[in-house]
Amino acid sequence: MKKFLILFVFLALNLFAKEGTMEIKFSFDGNAFLIVLDDNAATREFYAMLPLEFEMSDYVGKEKIAHLDKRLSLENMQGYEPQIGDFFYFSPWGNIGIFYEKQPPYTGLIKLGVIKEPKEDLMKRLRDKKQNFKAIIEKHSK
Repeated sequence: MKKFLILFVFLALNLFAKEGTMEIKFSFDGNAFLIVLDDNAATREFYAMLPLEFEMSDYVGKEKIAHLDKRLSLENMQGYEPQIGDFFYFSPWGNIGIFYEKQPPYTGLIKLGVIKEPKEDLMKRLRDKKQNFKAIIEKHSK
C-alpha cells in the first residue's frame, strides 16, 4: 500500500508539472512545430503577448530572427551556451529567434525555450529558407 501511495504521489506531481508547461506553436509556409518554453519572467511576458505574427529574416547564416515591439524582462537572466534548436531573446536588439546552427555564448542572449523533437528536418527547412518569411507564434493547448 505504501509503494502504491508513493507511486500515486509521484505520478500526480509529474502530471501537475506537465500541466504547467508553456508550449507555443510556431508556423511558417505550411510548417508548424512546438516549442517548450522555460519558466522565467521573460517567457511569461512573451507568452502573455501571444498570438503574434512576425517577419523573420536570416542573421549570419545561423539563426532566424524577428523584432519584438516590446522589450522582455531580464530579471535574474544571464547569457548561456546556445544550442541548435533553441528559441531565444537577444536583449540588446529586442529580437527573438531560433538557432539552426551553433553560435557562441553572449551575455545579452536569453534562452526562452527549445524546439521539441524531432528537430533535424525543421532545422534544414530554416537553413534552406533564404528569403524573409511570415511566421505566426501562438499558444499551444495540449
